Amino acid sequence: ANSSLLQSNQDLDARVEERTRQVQDMNATLLRAEASLRAIADLVPDLLWRATAAGQVDWFNRRWFAHTGQTEAEARGMGWLDAVHPLERRAARDAWMDAVQRGLPFQHELRIGDTKGEYRWYLMRAEPLHDERRIGAWFAAGTDIHEQRTAMDKLRQSENRFRTLLEGMPQLVWRAVGGGQWTWSSPQWRQYTGQDEEQSRGAGWLGAFHPDDRDAALAAWASAEKNGTLEFAGRIFHAPEQRYRHYRTRALPVRADDGTVVEWLGTSTDVDDMLQLQQQQNVLVAELQHRTRNLMAVVQSVTRRTLRDSQTLEDFRKGIDDRFQALARVQSLLSRRDGLRVAFDVLLESELSAHTSIGEDGRGLQVMLDGPKGIALRSATVQTLALALHELATNAVKYGAFATGGGLLEVCWDVGAPQDGERLLSIDWRERGVPGLATGAPPRRHGYGRELIEHALPYSLGARTTYGFEEDGVHCTIEVSVPSDDDHMENVDD
Repeated sequence: ANSSLLQSNQDLDARVEERTRQVQDMNATLLRAEASLRAIADLVPDLLWRATAAGQVDWFNRRWFAHTGQTEAEARGMGWLDAVHPLERRAARDAWMDAVQRGLPFQHELRIGDTKGEYRWYLMRAEPLHDERRIGAWFAAGTDIHEQRTAMDKLRQSENRFRTLLEGMPQLVWRAVGGGQWTWSSPQWRQYTGQDEEQSRGAGWLGAFHPDDRDAALAAWASAEKNGTLEFAGRIFHAPEQRYRHYRTRALPVRADDGTVVEWLGTSTDVDDMLQLQQQQNVLVAELQHRTRNLMAVVQSVTRRTLRDSQTLEDFRKGIDDRFQALARVQSLLSRRDGLRVAFDVLLESELSAHTSIGEDGRGLQVMLDGPKGIALRSATVQTLALALHELATNAVKYGAFATGGGLLEVCWDVGAPQDGERLLSIDWRERGVPGLATGAPPRRHGYGRELIEHALPYSLGARTTYGFEEDGVHCTIEVSVPSDDDHMENVDD
């Protein structure tokens, strides 16, 4: 029995010794594994830490201390938050405690300071480790995303500047892919056409173009890839004005490094005002040429007639100076009218004011004017009619109502109702108190002025005229066609 008991004790001791050796081997293995894990944890570029189930951090890898400069005692618990940028600190704490309380994974972007006092962006992630259906600990890693975050911020700022630039341009801006399929339109497009961005996507933008211009737009897109540029003209609907305006559309491709077209960036520029200005300029140039030809013909005629009627060179100088001054006054009126026609009352007062004073009511010491204001004359009528008025006024100064202090000039005019699509301006020029005629003296006026009124006006303007001498002065009537009330702008054909 004793021998058996001894053998049992020896076997038990051997088993204990074997189990002890196994435990020691396991502990050594665990220590080696833990040392390996610590070495690995210290080698990885991330900031690693471990926290209790309550969220209190109890371990960091060496990279945390090397980066932040914190000691282990400073970083433990919630001390790690002191290394977080003050602007993100509160949000990081709230997000971390919320994740701990709810048992959900934690993920947050924040800046962590280094030993130089500089902050870098990190993406912090933490996952709970469950032990028997409960959270036993938390393991977290902070990945440096500073370059990516900085690059994204710069890209976002660049895009914001680019978008601000595009949205501040007076042009309508858009982006498209091949074939004219729009992917984006600027606020200017939406405000101008009434289409929202969704409506303009794809080929929806065509709906804002005039139906007659859509085929040209599609044809331009069809050849854009081959030409390397897009350009076409077309009318775009202006929603506020409820009309189409002329636009010139241009676009260039945005290419990848290999040369392939990624997208098209284009603008549509309003050229409606410019086209209208060009048309007006063409009209003005044609009118200038037309008026110059007329003026040269008038100057030539006046010069020849003045030369024929002059006895001496001094007579010619005086006569030609007076008539050229009358033409100069007419040209001044024509150049100051800003596209509007010259009115008869303005023309008449301009000529008479060169010889006598006239008040705002059309009256003077020897003048009485009576007629409606603002009756527009055709541009081709003005020069010849002005010369006729000049001759009448000059004769009144030399021989008629203005020759003495007792004379009076009455000029009345009016416009009759339209007949056969035209209106007639009736002018009645009457001089009174001319002494020579009152005593029966023969009239002395058979010169250029009378010939101009009786022959030139009917020939060049189709006017109906009379010219005669009554008991105490000249009586002249002129009827000439004038534009209708709704025709105020110049026409070269006038």
